[in-house]
Amino acid sequence: MITLFRKIRQKLLSHIPSGKAGNRITQYLAYAFGEIVLVMIGILLALQVNNWNEERKTKATEQKILISLLEEFEANSQNLDAVMAENEKRVQSALEIGKFTGPSLPPFDELKLSGLMVGAFATPPRFVPNQGVILETVSSGKLSILSNPELRKTITDWLADLERVKDQENVVTSQLAVGNSYIISAGNFRRHMYLVGRDLIEVDSSQFGTNDFKFLGDKGFENNLYLFVALAVNLNKNIYPPLKARTESIISLINQELK
Repeated sequence: MITLFRKIRQKLLSHIPSGKAGNRITQYLAYAFGEIVLVMIGILLALQVNNWNEERKTKATEQKILISLLEEFEANSQNLDAVMAENEKRVQSALEIGKFTGPSLPPFDELKLSGLMVGAFATPPRFVPNQGVILETVSSGKLSILSNPELRKTITDWLADLERVKDQENVVTSQLAVGNSYIISAGNFRRHMYLVGRDLIEVDSSQFGTNDFKFLGDKGFENNLYLFVALAVNLNKNIYPPLKARTESIISLINQELK
C-alpha cells in the first residue's frame, strides 16, 4: 500500500513544471511533504496491524478462559446438586430420629436407629467447588479480559455467594457437633461403631450391652435436633439455591459468548 501511495505521489510530481528555481523548490517541498505523509501512513498502518494482532490474541485468550470456566462451573453445578441431595437425606434422617424423642422411648430397631444417627450426624454439609480456573482468572487480573461486563459481575457475585454458603454451613456443622456430643456422652459409641461403622474400622461389640438411646428422652437433645433440622433445611431452601441460580446464569452467559 505504501508503494501505491508513492507511485501516486510521483505521478503528481511529474505534472509540476521543472527548470525554474521556484519550481525546483516546489518539487522539493512536495517531495518532502509526500515522504512525511508516507511515513505517517506507514506508522498508522503498523499500529493498526499491531492492534489487530493484539485483539486477536486477547480474543483467543478469552475463548480459552471461557472454555475452562464453563467446564469448572458445569462441574460445580453437578457437585452442588449432589450436596443438596445429601443434605436432604440428612434432614430426613434427623426427622426420623425425632419420631423416637420424648419422655418414654417407643420400641425401636437398634441397627435402624444407629443408621439414622449416622445419616443425620456423621458428615457435615460441605460444598467444595472446583475453583482453580476461577481464582487464577481473578487473582491474575484476567477477569478483565472477559468482554461481557455482566459475566464479570456475575462471577464476582458468585464468589460472594460462596462465602455466605460457607458461613451457613459452619453454623449447621456446629449444631451437628452438638448432636454428636449426646451420642458420645450418653450413648454407647463403641456399640454404635460395631453396628454401622464396619466399613471404616472393625470393632468388637461393647461389653456394656445394647445401646439404650436414653438420650432420646432428653428434652435438650430434642431441641438441638430440631434446631439442626431447621438450619439444614435453611441451607437447601435459602442458601444453596441462590448459588445454584448464579452458577446456571454463569453457564448460560459463557455459552452465549462461545457462540
